[in-house]
Amino acid sequence: MSTQLKGVTGQTGEVSMNRYFGGNEKGKCVQLTFKKPEGERGRPDFGYWYLQLTKSQALEMAAALVEFANDTREEVYLAD
Repeated sequence: MSTQLKGVTGQTGEVSMNRYFGGNEKGKCVQLTFKKPEGERGRPDFGYWYLQLTKSQALEMAAALVEFANDTREEVYLAD
């Protein structure tokens, strides 16, 4: 069973949020679902991307996004 949560607006429209139980190992999880850009919607996945996170992963991602928004996220340089 899942519960629809209030979503947010993203670049390609609404980003919906659903809370669900990921089993005894994962516990409560969240799924973010959003439309792909126009040119990528003709695929067998119905034109949507999704991201599934456990509570701890969601907390880590939220902290990283806050750091990004505050321009404090550490940059990583990859060698070519």
